[in-house]
This record gives sequence, structure tokens and C-alpha cells, in this order.
Amino acid sequence: MIKFDAPHCRRFPIFWLTGNTGAGKSTLAFAMREYYNEEASTDSPLARRVIVLDGDEMREVISREEGLSAEDRRQHNLRVARLADLLSRHGFLVLVSVIAPFDGVRREIDGICKPQWIYVKREALSSTDQPYEEPKNAHLMIDIDQIDEDKAVHMLRRFIEESVL
Repeated sequence: MIKFDAPHCRRFPIFWLTGNTGAGKSTLAFAMREYYNEEASTDSPLARRVIVLDGDEMREVISREEGLSAEDRRQHNLRVARLADLLSRHGFLVLVSVIAPFDGVRREIDGICKPQWIYVKREALSSTDQPYEEPKNAHLMIDIDQIDEDKAVHMLRRFIEESVL
């Protein structure tokens, strides 16, 4: 009998894309998943090892009862962080595209899964009914107002590869 022993799997970092609704987090995350799972060389350690935890999908799966209050958003973020940590321990590179709007919640997430923070910035997306605190110490900032989508994808892919390979 073959036994899968997760602690001996290679553990990839978790990459958490944060930014306001509509900034492009999901677009970038899904582009990375498509590249590494469909187009990358099978020699790459990332080939077919990338999972995206998208905020909208996660709300439908693990946070159906949560609303958009600050506490509901906190609970949702912490659930996603725990799931990301589990998947990472099992040898997957996890890309999380969840807003994580508050600095305090991002610190709690750091305590659960220690992600690499990627701030996807786009101006004029803030809203008084859904506030967002810009991260102070993102590992990477992608300013969508300054570069096009292809350059943003290339920038993120290079950052991931430099972090992993």
C-alpha cells in the first residue's frame, strides 16, 4: 500500500493577492493557475501544483453564512487562510485572491499561513461602504493603473518564480 506522507512534500509559499474589488486580483491569480497547470513545462516544480482560492468562490463554499460586516469579512479571511495553509502543507502553491481589507486581519492571517503579500493597486476603487486599508509592507505591488495586464502577469510570474525556484 502506498502511503502519502504530507509532511515530506515540498512546501511552496502562499501568495495572497490583496486589493479592492475590481483591482484585478482574480484575473492575475487565474492567469497564473492557467500558465502553471496548462502551459508550463512538466519539468517545472510548479507544473500542475497551483491552486487558486478566489474570494467569490470561497464565499460560496466555506463562508455561505457570512455577510460583509467587518467581523464576517474577518472570519471569511481566517477560514481561507487556514485552508491555504493546509493546501500548502500538502505540496500545492496556493494563490489567494481575497481582499483582506484590514491591516489587523492581515496580521492575523500572517500568524496562520505567513503569505507573501501582493498588493494589486488600482485607483478610484475605494468605497465608503466597503473600506480598504492599503498594506504597508507588501512583498510586491502591482499598480494596474501603470502597467497593462500582460506586464502585470509577467511581473507576478517572475516574482513567484524568484520566490520558489
